[in-house]
Amino acid sequence: MKRVLPKSLAGQTVLVLLAGLTLTHILSMLVYSSDRGEALSVMAEQHLTQRIANVSHLISVSPPGWRNRIVAALNEPLFSITLSSETMFTPGAPDSEKAFTIQKYMENALKKDSVRRIFTELSSGTSGVQSLIRFTPLKIPHQSLRISVELNDGQWLNFLGTFPKGRPFWSGASLLSVLSMAVAAILLSVWVVRRLTMPLGKFARAAERLGKDMTAPALPIDGPTELRQASRAFNEMQERLRRFIENRTRMLAAISHDLRTPITLLRLRSELVDDEDLQAQIMSTLDEMETMIASTLAFAREDAVMEERRKVDISALLDSICDDLCQAGLPIEADLPHRVAYECRPVSMKRAFTNLIDNAVKYGGKAYVAMTAADGVVKIDIEDRGPGIPEEEMEHVFTPFYRIDPSRNPKTGGIGLGMSVAQTIIHAHGGRISLSRAGKGGLRVHIELPR
Repeated sequence: MKRVLPKSLAGQTVLVLLAGLTLTHILSMLVYSSDRGEALSVMAEQHLTQRIANVSHLISVSPPGWRNRIVAALNEPLFSITLSSETMFTPGAPDSEKAFTIQKYMENALKKDSVRRIFTELSSGTSGVQSLIRFTPLKIPHQSLRISVELNDGQWLNFLGTFPKGRPFWSGASLLSVLSMAVAAILLSVWVVRRLTMPLGKFARAAERLGKDMTAPALPIDGPTELRQASRAFNEMQERLRRFIENRTRMLAAISHDLRTPITLLRLRSELVDDEDLQAQIMSTLDEMETMIASTLAFAREDAVMEERRKVDISALLDSICDDLCQAGLPIEADLPHRVAYECRPVSMKRAFTNLIDNAVKYGGKAYVAMTAADGVVKIDIEDRGPGIPEEEMEHVFTPFYRIDPSRNPKTGGIGLGMSVAQTIIHAHGGRISLSRAGKGGLRVHIELPR
């Protein structure tokens, strides 16, 4: 059942509106049809009774020689009159309250005409009148009124009148009415729901864009009151996040600038140290501090995402990175498609790929790079043939300043920001990055970027 029902808000709303309106329309048609059929039946019954009373009066006051000619002239397919010496049905009491009421009306109407007896019978059905009147049986619900009036000379005036009881509810007209209502409800509800849910689509796209670009334009304030409030809250949240990142970046820049001054002073003072070994150790420590400060500032700036996006050939970008690293003496194999257009921040993306490929060569001895593009997704795999890392460490390596090597030696593991920077850049482009074991050992870095 869940597979049949629509999943979108617009589809579910249209379905609910259509079901409710259709059910309401059918119920209202049932009530209207019932009342209308009852009213028409009562009117037809009264008209037929009055007609029979009028004809009975006319024949009762006419000369006997004229009666047969009057009967022949008034005979109709749905109004049969016969003049005979006996009644056409077995006399008895009226078989229903309506028949009794009709008989009393006939007696009062013909009281002055000195008729002797009146017998009335009212029946319902869809056929069965062919034996009394010679025409095709009725195929719709109807009522038959039979009245026998005994005239003052002993002759019986027999009437058989048939009138519709009401049309069946499931007729072509009712089906057309339901279908017309359903089509109108679908068109109107689709138009209304689309107008109501369109701001929701913009809201979702703005939220997705915020994850990729903190400097994206604010969300327009339109739609119903609730959506306007949500849009204002979203814009305020985006502005607060932007200010937070800018303040953090400025703070880190200020800290790095302030730290460079004492580092420079320490460098000058280290020149006064007579012990060359101690002097070299101090200079090495100061170099490491400067590297950490520069990397930290670069990481914060990367998280702020200030670079503009533009469309590039990401295959050519990745190929140029591999060529540059190969020229630097790093062993790399690449299997790349001819051309793949992708909108990104090329400088940031180049930095992320360079970090990942450099790590593959540094820890695995050689890097294998492959890329495919299909179904709106660019997939990139960077593998090595090194010892790999334990599965419980695969998520931790993306933590800033986290290193598997506890020695903190920059020559063996850097400062622990390369994977964090790469993850930040990939996520800023709406992509995903994950680690797994390679097929022939080592580590595989899998990247998926939506196009």
